[in-house]
Amino acid sequence: SSGGTVWSWGANGSGQLGNGSNADSAVPMEIPGLSGIAAVAAGENHSLALGGDGKVWAWGENSSGQLGDGTTVNRNTPVQVAWLDNIVAIAAGKMHSMALARDGTVWTWGGNYHGQLGDGTESNASIPVQVTK
Repeated sequence: SSGGTVWSWGANGSGQLGNGSNADSAVPMEIPGLSGIAAVAAGENHSLALGGDGKVWAWGENSSGQLGDGTTVNRNTPVQVAWLDNIVAIAAGKMHSMALARDGTVWTWGGNYHGQLGDGTESNASIPVQVTK
């Protein structure tokens, strides 16, 4: 094994376990195709993984674009978040996601009903947007 594998369990109605199904699981199951992962984060119904290579993967509910793949289609297997690299930390909210880049910039995507993306709007974003000052 190359290490850095990810295991998930629990509710899976939106595919947030990332194992290719939408069936709940009471026992940990390895997510296929993910290795070299340095960190994970869980939102309400979506999940994120940060690769040791600085790329970000997401899966689960995507109704507000919180997977960052440019769509609003739920995914039950990991998809790469668009245009992000050199990421050093990740976080997941209820319906949005965040990433901190090595250069200190912060990127957000997903639900923005209350301005939680920090881009000066209240519009959802299905691809990462930079937090503005």
